[in-house]
Amino acid sequence: MYRFLNEHFMLIVLILVTIIPVLSIIALIVMWHSVSVSLSAPEPAVTRTEVGYLDLKLTNRSIFVSYDVCVRLMTENTFYGSVGGSILSLPLHAMDAYEKQLPVRYTMNGSYSYSIDAITVRDLLGFISLKKTVDARTEVNVYPESTGSADMNMSDMSLGMTESEETVKKGHDFSDVSDVREYIPGDKLMSIHWKLSAKKDDLMVKDRVSMSDQQMVIVVSLAGEPEQVDEVLTTAYGVVRAFVDDQIYVRLMWWSQARFGFEERQIMSQDDIREAFGDIYYETIYADSSIERTYMISIHPELKAYVNVCFDESKAAAVVVENA
Repeated sequence: MYRFLNEHFMLIVLILVTIIPVLSIIALIVMWHSVSVSLSAPEPAVTRTEVGYLDLKLTNRSIFVSYDVCVRLMTENTFYGSVGGSILSLPLHAMDAYEKQLPVRYTMNGSYSYSIDAITVRDLLGFISLKKTVDARTEVNVYPESTGSADMNMSDMSLGMTESEETVKKGHDFSDVSDVREYIPGDKLMSIHWKLSAKKDDLMVKDRVSMSDQQMVIVVSLAGEPEQVDEVLTTAYGVVRAFVDDQIYVRLMWWSQARFGFEERQIMSQDDIREAFGDIYYETIYADSSIERTYMISIHPELKAYVNVCFDESKAAAVVVENA
């Protein structure tokens, strides 16, 4: 009886040792086909002083589980060209989704691109693992803190002022709408409130109050090392914000290496500031610190003076440049 039971027990153990790994591998193949991953940013725009978050979600449509799914998360600051990455080990629940919120603290401004191009799923017993190619990505724009200040000589700032042009940016002008009234012959067509006019079957005009007849020309330098350019962006953000808060509208300019010319944005609100800096993040930094002043004379000779935010003598500063 002992021999009989012993032999049958060893036979059962042998069968289990043979079958269980096979079942584990089959379950792994099913999970490999059923798993998916997504990546998103609840706040696609944050300031550098804030902690941002990424939402990572693993979805498993099969009845099998795994306690070791390796997710390769890549990070790239597209403006400065810096690349990093990390590997996360996460569980995979049966017929369920596993969600994880990842906190991120930013040390530099710019446009951050997050991507997951591959995950590795290991079977429950840890015998083998399979790699799966995925495509999950999201972007976060990091802007300077709003309290950024600048080293400015306010007595010379008036040299950088030029007469504002209301038609530079389509659909905007340098004024606020104070009232809506009926059309009077001689009113500008651009002031007609078309939606309200359609409702009332009569031409209605937006009555505007002028806020400023001048604008400040600010040129942001993207020359230098990444740390220097980052400091320049922080200073420029504070300068532009200060002028907009004082209802002085800004003509923001920067040199674009890709287009080999100056890019211009009319800044009339806080939203315009973020939109313009978001466009700057798609540019490329360069080494020549005198490139803006060199080309400004030939491309924009009409500018008598402007404010240049650049890295000067070991710090970022806003200086007035006379375009002579």
